Amino acid sequence: MIIWTFSIGTVASEVRLLCDLEQSEPSWSVRHVGGAMRGAGAEQVSVLVRSMVESKTSKNALRLFYALGYKFDHELLRVGFSFNFYRGAQITVTVASINKMLKLHATDEAVPVTLGIQMVEVIAPATSENYTEVATAMSSFCEYLAP
Repeated sequence: MIIWTFSIGTVASEVRLLCDLEQSEPSWSVRHVGGAMRGAGAEQVSVLVRSMVESKTSKNALRLFYALGYKFDHELLRVGFSFNFYRGAQITVTVASINKMLKLHATDEAVPVTLGIQMVEVIAPATSENYTEVATAMSSFCEYLAP
């Protein structure tokens, strides 16, 4: 999967343009990841809570981002696997190595950012109605990941 990250100012959020290269025809999506939840509610849970919105898009998305005035920040290649399971909430775990692209779109020349280290990303979608159950399920699962 190729990840393009775009700067959106001083706000602690980011817009990612994702291209899944495992498909016969690469599929594209746009993901907005918001800043971390703050306030009293954030201190009561042991997991980082951020808003995320993901939408499928056409293959012209990169050109559209440039036309809208976004600035290209960096391009990464994520290689790994993910799996889904249900443990009080639908949880997706992704284990991947992150590679830096030295030249634009040059997947063959990608080099590891941190050699031998893998990133583990755990995601569980939540709404305001099931937020407590999802936070509890995530906290419970992440206790297994602690050293």
